[in-house]
Amino acid sequence: MTRWMTLGCTAAVACGIAGISHAQAVATASSAPTPAAASQDNRMVLADNESFLMPLDDAKNAHPSYPQHLLGQNLPPRIVCLRVGIDEKGAVTVVARAPVSEMCPKGAEPEFLAASETAARTWKFDPALRCVFRNTKDKERAVASCDGGKSVPQAVTLVYRFRFEQTDGKPQVHVIGG
Repeated sequence: MTRWMTLGCTAAVACGIAGISHAQAVATASSAPTPAAASQDNRMVLADNESFLMPLDDAKNAHPSYPQHLLGQNLPPRIVCLRVGIDEKGAVTVVARAPVSEMCPKGAEPEFLAASETAARTWKFDPALRCVFRNTKDKERAVASCDGGKSVPQAVTLVYRFRFEQTDGKPQVHVIGG
């Protein structure tokens, strides 16, 4: 079953988004399939005795800078979406433009994309974890952790949205979820 991966998800229930730092809630498995790992569309599927913990971003991860030469144009807000691949050690391995969608419109100036890519390539994370428990009761006791189970670092891809805007002539860049 294709599913969203957030804290406390089970294989039987598609989970919603709650409290995920900066990232849109789509995370896809990037490693080789394991008994619970990836389905045909490369999204992780968890067994009933497994849970997933999103990667934690480093507080020092810098936001992109608003391109200075575009400030005088007083452009309306622009959205740039990136797919960011994070490996089992928490390092960024891939940064690429995310597909166009309702939440990720087309048309931002290339300078905004370049600024977003430059910042994202410097980011660091504590890796995502697939938590494997002996049974579902152990999983339920863990409450958003791998306590009592085995922590398996997991490579993931996340979608980040960057909103570039000017407020009272001052540049602002917000990293927002989907």
